[in-house]
Amino acid sequence: MKEKFIKDFQFKDKLINEAFAIKAIRKGKTADGRDFFDLTAIDKTGEIAGKIWEDALVYCDIPEIGEVVAITGSVEEYRDKQQLKISAMKKIAEFNPEDFLASTEKNIDELWKYVKIKISEITDKDIKNLVNYFFADSEFIKKFKIAPGAEMLHHAYLGGLMEHTVEMLKLSEVLIENFKNIDKSLLLAGVLFHDIGKMEELHTNHVIYRTIRGHLWGHISIGATMVDKAIDEIKKFPEELRIKIIHLILSHHGKLEFGSPVKPMIPEAIALNHLDDLSTKVRVVDDLITANENNPDQEFSDKNFALDTKIYLK
Repeated sequence: MKEKFIKDFQFKDKLINEAFAIKAIRKGKTADGRDFFDLTAIDKTGEIAGKIWEDALVYCDIPEIGEVVAITGSVEEYRDKQQLKISAMKKIAEFNPEDFLASTEKNIDELWKYVKIKISEITDKDIKNLVNYFFADSEFIKKFKIAPGAEMLHHAYLGGLMEHTVEMLKLSEVLIENFKNIDKSLLLAGVLFHDIGKMEELHTNHVIYRTIRGHLWGHISIGATMVDKAIDEIKKFPEELRIKIIHLILSHHGKLEFGSPVKPMIPEAIALNHLDDLSTKVRVVDDLITANENNPDQEFSDKNFALDTKIYLK
């Protein structure tokens, strides 16, 4: 049973055979030619950098990404942040998987029930057929329910993709009610499809990691390809509707510098971009405030690259 979690670490804490999953590991050399390893260790409460110096290597198994290890060492301070100084590290086979990957705090069944309600509200028969191609498939549903929403930035936990999707579906209700030129069926499809590429971009093995396809294509291209292939399987699917739906996926990051190959150019794409941005950024703020609960003296977060600002935490 894991006893110490990363969120509770204090400087100078001593660890003895404490279990972590390995998210990243890299071999390096000091200026005078000595070997060392940098790594990132995680549990369900966060992640922490670790360092293995040459004199400790003889006492350390060197793991692959996703493997679980027992670490002995101490929590040191490096550039105002916590870092593990590792004196021993052994691979282990017996552990509780739930210690390493966080899950949504929401009820998965309730989230899925809401997704099904919104699918039932799609009135365009061609869009409904396309949505059901994915969301009526039992294997797809099983994977969708537990998929993470990101590798690290937002909704980066099991069930995060569905939680993010539900947040956007709920936010979309206000737009649909107030703007007459938004096609409800088309926008709902955009929300449901916009991030399904993450189901192939990211895999989980005690850690969330990016697949080769995820690295080389990214979730936007993967998702667009998945939906385009599905449309090929549906007889007499309108070509202009195909173009619009693929456009929603390709443009949902809003700007070329944010990874979208095209900018949003239809009302539903504009709406989708802002729904995605709102769910993402408010979740990042929530996570920053939650992470600070055990550090009441800190007034401001570090500058967050996703928000391009600091957050007042009080």
